[in-house]
Amino acid sequence: MLNAMKTDLSELLHLSKDALHIHIGIGLYLAAMLAFRRGPGSWWPWLAVLGFELLNEAIDIFHHGFSHLEVSGSIKDLLNTMFWPSVVLTVARIQARRSRGPAAVSDSRTVNQT
Repeated sequence: MLNAMKTDLSELLHLSKDALHIHIGIGLYLAAMLAFRRGPGSWWPWLAVLGFELLNEAIDIFHHGFSHLEVSGSIKDLLNTMFWPSVVLTVARIQARRSRGPAAVSDSRTVNQT
């Protein structure tokens, strides 16, 4: 049932299943940020997307059976889903670290003195 729904959604949106993983990963990441009330630098939204994707792959394995287990397809799906949430998380954490660094402190002191 879930596999048929994913195929129907892919056909409806004229997207490949790979592209669907990318879009769903970004959408889930944004929804998780809103649901958890956390910013892009928080691990919680990223972990939520990872959890959903691992569950999706487990359902796919269960649906197709262990005899047709295709690890490379599951890894590709995982990478497609997690790529952009991982990029956003990494950039947000780097920016947060830089803003707390010594340069940010000296800049704020300069602004306060003038």
